[in-house]
Amino acid sequence: MTCRIPHTLALLLSLLALPVAGAHAAVHDTVDAAVSTAPAADAGFLAEVAAAGEQSDRGDSLGASLAFERLLADPRLAQLDDAQRSNVWLAAARVAGLQRQDALAAQRLNTALSIHPGNASARFLLASGQLVDNEVEASARNIIRAIDDTDGVPDLHKDMVWQLDLLLKDTPATRLDLLQALFDRNWKNDDIDPAALWVTLATLQVEAGQRDKVPATLERIDQPLALITLRSDKRFDRYMPRTDPRFDPVASAQRHIDRLRVQSMLAPALDEVAVELAYALLVAGKPQEVIGMTQWLADFAPNATTVPSPEEVESIGWLLDLRSRAQHQLGQIDEAVETQQLAVRMTSHSGLANQPLGLAVLYIGLHRPSMARQQVKDLEHLNALGEGARQLVQLLAALQLKDDAAAQEARDALFAAREADAAHYMAGLVADNRLDVAVVALTARLDDPMERGTALLELQDTRMSPLLPGEIESNARWEQFAQRADVKKAVRRVGRVDSYPLYNE
Repeated sequence: MTCRIPHTLALLLSLLALPVAGAHAAVHDTVDAAVSTAPAADAGFLAEVAAAGEQSDRGDSLGASLAFERLLADPRLAQLDDAQRSNVWLAAARVAGLQRQDALAAQRLNTALSIHPGNASARFLLASGQLVDNEVEASARNIIRAIDDTDGVPDLHKDMVWQLDLLLKDTPATRLDLLQALFDRNWKNDDIDPAALWVTLATLQVEAGQRDKVPATLERIDQPLALITLRSDKRFDRYMPRTDPRFDPVASAQRHIDRLRVQSMLAPALDEVAVELAYALLVAGKPQEVIGMTQWLADFAPNATTVPSPEEVESIGWLLDLRSRAQHQLGQIDEAVETQQLAVRMTSHSGLANQPLGLAVLYIGLHRPSMARQQVKDLEHLNALGEGARQLVQLLAALQLKDDAAAQEARDALFAAREADAAHYMAGLVADNRLDVAVVALTARLDDPMERGTALLELQDTRMSPLLPGEIESNARWEQFAQRADVKKAVRRVGRVDSYPLYNE
């Protein structure tokens, strides 16, 4: 077996800015379009609305707020058609939100939707606010309706989609409706098919008895780890002939790399495509190519004199993180640590959690538990997976330090969150040498139709980076766990374990 403990690191998804930013952009687009097509009398009023929005964008939200109070009381507003009036109220709601006048923003947003219920931009913005307020079901239902009211591909930020998918884990009907709506409208994660989401969609379709829809969903899944997940699960045997090269993960890895290279050449940028290409190369066992494509960043980042945009910071953090993993694959451990430290510095004010978690894991592997603790102690506002990863690091550090009290605290936290994050809970049990309990946890995961694929993927025999000193014992324990007769029996009942010359780290 090849699953290192901890087996995954979760990206902290930001709810407060990025999803709403897409809706804000949509507000400007709709107002600008209205100005260009409106009659002269209306165009003058709409131009004032657009100017007030631009005033807010320049940082003068107070001035924009005063402008919108005047515009909303202007009799010319009543002369606009419903769609235009709705967009004016939407723009005013946005400015009220920037002024932290939440009640006023909500009232204006509701007015926009009462005037024109089909205003998709307003409904997307409403859904963003509901998600921040943890009104998950309502948020998802508003997004589904907004997608139906949208022409073409919905302009939804990837973080919002991934977070909703995570939070809808216990409401499969809504989760299915949301993913199906996104799939039908050809939504992509920054122009990349979100294979993991489509695996979830296919699983939901099977469980809901919608087997006629599964083949179309599988056609959009052509990434190696996603295909390994599906091939390991006996529910998909009828759809995926094991000898069909279309479903060969190794061939898929190369196809995925080739597609990403073309995209990267056609539109070179510091973006999701570059990050996905680096990750695809890492999975395929091509670390030297990851080193090569990120060398410029390693040279530039330590001495950067300009502040990157939030989107660029995210890509920089991930590319440096993947460069560190590539160096680890090559056995360049000192370099891997230095690169991961740089990744942490470059993302220190971004809210991203993967970089400090990754550095903490390296420190655990190098028997530096106190330094690992230091990396994760101040992480906050984590989603369930991020908090699970943090608690697993705390457990591993406590075990190395023989700190019984801290170890028990981490055990308790992992146990309390076992429903939301079964993977880190099970990994903690194996690390803690509680293998009998870990078997019970694995059996429960395999019995859970939505957790089964993730559990099977962790058990596959894939390649791994050179073991660090602090990983030797935990890896041996994982091997012992995976080779148990009761584990093999539980796996055979619902799936299988195969060997692949690919990395899953």
